[in-house]
Amino acid sequence: MLDTLAPIVFAVLAWWVSTGVLIWLVGRGETVRAVAAIGLSMLVVGATFAVIELRDVHSIAGAYAGFLVGIALWAWHEAMLLFGYIAGPRRSDCPTGLSGWQRFKVSAQTVIHHELLIAAHAALIIWLSLGAANQVAAATFGLLWGMRISAKLLIFFGAPNASHHFLPMHLKYLSTYFNTRQRTRSYPLFILLTSAVAVALLFNGLSGQSGTVEATGYLLLGTLALLAVFEHIALILPIPDQQLWSWAVRKKATAKTKQQNENLEYGRT
Repeated sequence: MLDTLAPIVFAVLAWWVSTGVLIWLVGRGETVRAVAAIGLSMLVVGATFAVIELRDVHSIAGAYAGFLVGIALWAWHEAMLLFGYIAGPRRSDCPTGLSGWQRFKVSAQTVIHHELLIAAHAALIIWLSLGAANQVAAATFGLLWGMRISAKLLIFFGAPNASHHFLPMHLKYLSTYFNTRQRTRSYPLFILLTSAVAVALLFNGLSGQSGTVEATGYLLLGTLALLAVFEHIALILPIPDQQLWSWAVRKKATAKTKQQNENLEYGRT
């Protein structure tokens, strides 16, 4: 039982803590973010080399290490976006009156540099992991990337509970690209597909012999996928998931910031 629960609990804690730390850093001042960016950049270089070092580490400890490496690799990309360093050429509110392909194009322009860098990094990580005994890092990074693309598409097509609470002021313009006015009719398909990935991974982890390297890897990935399903559902239903990281949110806001937030809310109603 412990062999089964350990990777599940580990994945949940890694997801919760890493997300909270990132939210905490985003809420700090520009100097703190700059220092954090340097530290995280050093970490991502080390994590990329760790993918090579873990290639032949076929052990339970290696599976956990690969999972953390994948989380670290992904955290750097998220940080660079949320810090405002790598996003896209468009950094202004969404033009009014756009729909369909035109709206998709301007939306993509807000994050295209970020997405292209992820794709290039993913290609490198996959190439470094080809034929490796331990591919957990690459699988973790790929899973997070795929689930994030799914979530972004869901927000684009219509997710009424898409939250802007964790967006810093320098990225508040991104919330104007969220389609919160309607719930897309395709949302069951998004939930079904992401759930199928989670179920498949968890099934492989639970159906095999517990305590093996393979079972541990599948359970780590399956739990992460299941958490992504939860995030998808929270985009549709009024689930206050932001409360999970209330400890990481900066409590004090200046009067100017409060007024800006109120103006943003008023502008979206």
